Amino acid sequence: MNLKTFIKHLLKNKLYTTVTVLGFAISLTFVILLSVYIKNELAVNSLQINKDRIFRLVNEGGSTFPAPTADLVQNVIPEIESYTRTYSINGLISSSGKETMKAQFLLADSTFFNMFTFNLIEGKKETALKTKNSVVLSQKFANKLFGDESPVGKEILLNMETPCIVAGIVEDISKVSNFSECDVIINFRILADLWSFDEILTSDNYCNFGLYFLAKPNTNLSAKSPQVLELFKKNLWLYQNERVKTVAFEPLLENYFSTLEGRDTVQNSKTLVTVLFAIVILILVLAIINYMNLTIAQAGIRAKEIAIKKLLGSSRQKLIILLVSESMLLCLISFIIAVFLSFLAEQVFNNLLKTELNLNNEINNLTFVISFVFVVFIGFISGIIPAVIITRLKAVEVIKGGFRRKSKTIYSNILIGFQYTVVITLIISTIVISKQSTFLIKHNPGFNSQNIITLDNVIRPNQKEALRNEFLKIPCITNVSYVQGTPIDGGNNNSFMYNDKPVSFQVLVVDSAFFDMLKIKITPTGVAYSKEGIMLNRTAVIGLGLDSLPKSFDIEGTILPVLGVLDDFNFESLHEKIGMLMIKQMKPEDDQWSILVQINSNDVVSTTNKMKEVYSKFTNGIPFDFEFFDETIQSWYEKEKRTSIIVSYFAILAIIISVMGIFALSLFYNQQRTKEIGIRRVNGASVLEIIKMLNKDFIKWVAIAFIIASPVAYYAMNKWLENFAYKITLSWWIFALAGIIALAVALLTVSWQTYKTAGKNPVKSLRYE
Repeated sequence: MNLKTFIKHLLKNKLYTTVTVLGFAISLTFVILLSVYIKNELAVNSLQINKDRIFRLVNEGGSTFPAPTADLVQNVIPEIESYTRTYSINGLISSSGKETMKAQFLLADSTFFNMFTFNLIEGKKETALKTKNSVVLSQKFANKLFGDESPVGKEILLNMETPCIVAGIVEDISKVSNFSECDVIINFRILADLWSFDEILTSDNYCNFGLYFLAKPNTNLSAKSPQVLELFKKNLWLYQNERVKTVAFEPLLENYFSTLEGRDTVQNSKTLVTVLFAIVILILVLAIINYMNLTIAQAGIRAKEIAIKKLLGSSRQKLIILLVSESMLLCLISFIIAVFLSFLAEQVFNNLLKTELNLNNEINNLTFVISFVFVVFIGFISGIIPAVIITRLKAVEVIKGGFRRKSKTIYSNILIGFQYTVVITLIISTIVISKQSTFLIKHNPGFNSQNIITLDNVIRPNQKEALRNEFLKIPCITNVSYVQGTPIDGGNNNSFMYNDKPVSFQVLVVDSAFFDMLKIKITPTGVAYSKEGIMLNRTAVIGLGLDSLPKSFDIEGTILPVLGVLDDFNFESLHEKIGMLMIKQMKPEDDQWSILVQINSNDVVSTTNKMKEVYSKFTNGIPFDFEFFDETIQSWYEKEKRTSIIVSYFAILAIIISVMGIFALSLFYNQQRTKEIGIRRVNGASVLEIIKMLNKDFIKWVAIAFIIASPVAYYAMNKWLENFAYKITLSWWIFALAGIIALAVALLTVSWQTYKTAGKNPVKSLRYE
């Protein structure tokens, strides 16, 4: 009977039912998706059997070290069982009778598969990387290169010339660790052959490699950091000149959220995950508040029903259980709808957060139990307060109408005020993040980035001019440049001592076409031309205390002529300030890293197809891949764009929930003041005057919410903007606009309802109840 009565109530009050269920369902959809995402993020590396014994070596500058560092540390620290060095690079893979393909190489020592837990489909972990020329292919790449054939035991060529034998096939390692997705895992020692540079494995001058240690069971490797620091001060030049001052063993489970990025790993911002967790809690709070407001709005109707049940002998305890049970039922219905909506929104969510959620994989007995407990908990929290309020009323007073006379002094607008504080904070945050993202994307980097294509170089130095001439025969190509490093990759780093202080330069090696193409302004110093001449940017000139137009520069005893001073341009994202830059001249015998091509055509497809034809003649069919400068620059700020979209979606959701809540409360107050409105109308009050009177309280609470939200949003956005060296200013109009939007939403929501109430026939209003 109770269920039948409740269903009858829901069907009779369709607007209340629809708004309540739909509001809860939309909110829970966000909660489900975000909760699964957060769970997956927190679980990264958790499947590694040795997760508690693996440590990454780090310092304040990052997580890369010279190759000999591993043996240096292991020989001194007995707690170390083994180590692996790692390094990620692009390369080419070819096999007899197969197409040459570009691939992502991960170099690692032979201990890699013993330390980390990865599923080898073919091959044995003990022998997979045992010899220098053994490699392991990812399952996806093996299928791509060999199809249904088993590649194990077959020979492949790395970069067209280094032969290797396939020793195994592994499932995607990025799914069970925070290593970047790779196509081929190669023995670390072969790096010397790939680069034709034996010194790379023995010199401490090249700090490019990740370093992981496996601690022996029941040892405390982290406590050995001071000992390692003293060891490095004696043996590594980076520490000897105090360019680097710290060292630590970072546990594997902290790698994914580390602020120290690795060249071969994928990492996420712990701040972002924390913010998303806060959003989950906030969405739940807003949904619960909204349900309470909607329930209280219906209290006038339910109170009589409850009063009659009281008069018929029902105890207050039973009535509370009844109302809370109804809340749980509504929550269950909303949750079922939310699950359906979550599956519909799964792909959109994956695209937004660049993740791979699979809700089908989350369906199991544990999930069912957790979901049931969650629904019961949310239903109880949502229903208990309205139930206590409604059942606390005296039955006789409710029947006589006392509930309506007293309730307006009981139910305040605090909950609505809280909702609008959240809404205004989110609107401000959305505007600021959106403006900063737009600023980053449209900011002039100080060089021309339009219509410039970059290609990875695979041709020899003696082919440079021939390829340049062939490219320039294509009508839409205006310029071709060969470089070692570009403004979008930062080139090489050169660190040395200058006037007894460590300095760090980014170094580009370019040809003369580079300056014409990128339109970089150079102020000549008047020095006679020299092949050894260099150029410095203004930041370097000022930072080193040189003359405004220096004639020469002393690099550790080698005096180089300075041909010109460059106007500053960004060679890193706007998160970082412009640093010192040196540009050297490319010589005919130098090996180029990249090819830059400038086009002037809107028909990009046709131009790149012609380039591909020319390129293939020089590369024997090596895949032709290219990137546009401007697209690469925009990709630097993908995280900010995603954050902007996430906050915008949440702001819209918060506005929708708040509109529902304020609608419910306005409906409730209008019900309370129906007779008062009728009397005022009979005494000559206009509809507009009634609307002003009823809107006054809501305007007051929106104003209070604005006063609270503005400093909160100002502080939060200031902290967020600290991540950028170049940023917008927090203008007053952003806060004013957020307040106006919130006020407009509130007034439109309330005015529509109050207009209906104020426009009723006063006689009917006086007969209300």
